[in-house]
Amino acid sequence: MQIKKFIYLFCFPIFLGLNACQEEGPQDNQTSGSIKISIDETYQPIMEEQLKIFRSRFPNAQILAEYKPEAECFKDFFEDTTRVIFVTRELNEDEKKFCESKQIVPKSMAMARDAVVFITSRSSKDSNFALSQIKEILKGSENAGKYQIVFDHKASSTVRYITDSLIPGSKLSENIFATNNSQEVIDYVSKNENAIGVIGVSWVADRSDSTVESFLSQVRVAGIKPDTGKITAFVKPYQAYIGLREYPCTRIFYFISKESWQGLGTGLVNYLCRDGQLVFKQAKLFPLRVNVLLRETNAKE
Repeated sequence: MQIKKFIYLFCFPIFLGLNACQEEGPQDNQTSGSIKISIDETYQPIMEEQLKIFRSRFPNAQILAEYKPEAECFKDFFEDTTRVIFVTRELNEDEKKFCESKQIVPKSMAMARDAVVFITSRSSKDSNFALSQIKEILKGSENAGKYQIVFDHKASSTVRYITDSLIPGSKLSENIFATNNSQEVIDYVSKNENAIGVIGVSWVADRSDSTVESFLSQVRVAGIKPDTGKITAFVKPYQAYIGLREYPCTRIFYFISKESWQGLGTGLVNYLCRDGQLVFKQAKLFPLRVNVLLRETNAKE
């Protein structure tokens, strides 16, 4: 039986506080009141768990969470639909200038690192790809073969990650289409052996046992071999490999807030950056607001 090395993580919370000035605002505080937030849809499984815990602790907190493509989250932020968004990038320079022109003082912080994963049908003959091969498929080159890439939404953070980080300056192949959300990607890929889905790792991480590094059974999660560096094997998005960036397709999960008082948005992000770090860990993301101890162990696969 094959022996594979895994990393076991220990997390030690550290204190995080948001500096916020007091001024008139809605009638809410850090543990009660109401707020609407916009969340990148690729994080829906883990954020639903986080909100469930937060609401159980603070029953007077009414949080309306809307899960949508990342581009729509930023639209909500700038159109004053919400005070807090949860996305995979920070504000760019033009967006910062816009905030300054509106006398908005945004606050942001990295909360966790996750992975963009590539999934295939369990009937597919291939479950490992070199990153260079994935790039050729994305661009639709002659060497791309029979594969079809499926995204969660045309305006999603996964599309932006692919175009910005994997194939900058190149166009996506015409043999690519987008569904409406990550669940539809999983359903489509599970029934089509030539499809490769692109989603966030929290959609396929098995959280039934926090000590087991495994994925859901409907699809296969592909191993990816990096183009450069010391890693020459096919690497799957296990938590430690995400944390060490040995898996080649990782990204950061941020909050961005324009709340100018210590309101419910501040209370939520403080929770996510303290106690919520353990929940990120259990969901196979790599927490960034804690001290982490990495230890090698042997585990049978």
